[in-house]
Amino acid sequence: MSIPKGIKGKPGWTDLDFDEIMRRREWNRAPLTDLFPRIPSASLERILDICITKEYVYNLSESKIWNARRLTSIVVAHVRHANTDYDKLLSEDRVERYEARRRTSQQLWKVLREWCPWDESNVVLQKCFDATLVPPEQREPGWDPMDLDDDSVYFDDPMELD
Repeated sequence: MSIPKGIKGKPGWTDLDFDEIMRRREWNRAPLTDLFPRIPSASLERILDICITKEYVYNLSESKIWNARRLTSIVVAHVRHANTDYDKLLSEDRVERYEARRRTSQQLWKVLREWCPWDESNVVLQKCFDATLVPPEQREPGWDPMDLDDDSVYFDDPMELD
């Protein structure tokens, strides 16, 4: 076997050997399929490659919601580029980035809901989706779109021992 073509030649993987790349892909696979149980296999494989190029591996030292936010952000970006007219709007129509996001938001949301039908996952999904539509000039100082009061309210934290 060789290095997956989706990451070959991309930054982030060059210092990793084949076994390490495969280990990281598999480490991310279960959390991705938990969050997006209906994700098509081709999209899952591409997103696993993206996780490697973004140097992301599910982190047991962080809360489940922290990991869910990171994975969901990667999935949202992938769907935007792969399943909507976003890139065409940017390159051919010369539409401003946030306007292109707004115009493709319904297409994007439809795919995300097909891949992630579970309500308990959708708190994070909805916040990640909404955050991508707010231009920087409309954000309050200190704005954190993913601010949730307490992770343990939404998910059991495996590192919480008491």
